[in-house]
Amino acid sequence: MSRCGCNNKVIVSDLINGGLSDHDCVDACINPQCGEPQYLTVLAPVVYDELGINVCRTFPLPATVPTTYPTAVYASAEVIDITFATTGEDAVTVEPIAQRPNCYEITLTNLLVTFAIKLYDCCKRLLGTVTAEEVVYLPALITDPGYDEDTNPSSLVINLFAPYGVVYTGGDVTTPSLNVVGFSTTNSQLEQGLNLMGIPKVIALDTVDGTITVGLTLIVKSIYFSQYQLPHNGKAVVSKGSTTQTENSLCLDFVNGGLLNRGIKPLETNDPYDCKQLCQLADIGNCFDCNDENN
Repeated sequence: MSRCGCNNKVIVSDLINGGLSDHDCVDACINPQCGEPQYLTVLAPVVYDELGINVCRTFPLPATVPTTYPTAVYASAEVIDITFATTGEDAVTVEPIAQRPNCYEITLTNLLVTFAIKLYDCCKRLLGTVTAEEVVYLPALITDPGYDEDTNPSSLVINLFAPYGVVYTGGDVTTPSLNVVGFSTTNSQLEQGLNLMGIPKVIALDTVDGTITVGLTLIVKSIYFSQYQLPHNGKAVVSKGSTTQTENSLCLDFVNGGLLNRGIKPLETNDPYDCKQLCQLADIGNCFDCNDENN
């Protein structure tokens, strides 16, 4: 029995009342599949402000790379994780700017970056993937390995517009959070507030010396979830793969494909040895480029 001796008030959503439909529908609780909506309500992460900077350094590859992948010529990199201290002298800090309540100052320093490095031979075939762990970007001290005043300084300070504030670690308002978005199962999600992302590019690879040079774009974004209405244009169709193959599948693919066209150019307008990388598939090390004058 209610303390006030009266009935509790029941509040009903517009959807149940049929107020969001531009046609006659019965109660959605009874008939949920009733027509097509004109708009879809979407709760989306919206970027309110962002700023990126570039840093670059050379660091050692894992010691096993020169012997395990002697034919490696090319490499690509992916940022798996970025870790940093949140307390102490070498900590990354997030502070509100005095008398500017909608903006924050983020100091980046001593970032420990973990890379997944993919190695390729001269024919761009993947040889293997190795991990380079805790490579220091923006080192805390100018005497640290990798420090360079121009390409990898000791710290960088970013001012960012964040009108709805930041996320706090564990609810402790004394510890603002800078969320890292990486490619690990533990850090691949966005959070409201401030988010840090890293995009790498391999600048140079030296398997003889066992070093690699990686440029890194660091982007800090202020993100908040906002609700929008989007025009509804029908449901997306998922492409379907076939698990069966018929005897005529290759012929059917050909018949349903495009027309053939003679692609060899006349000798007067084109070198018959068109410049493309030539590879002996049987020998992983026997590759050369036709632009090489020694071949």
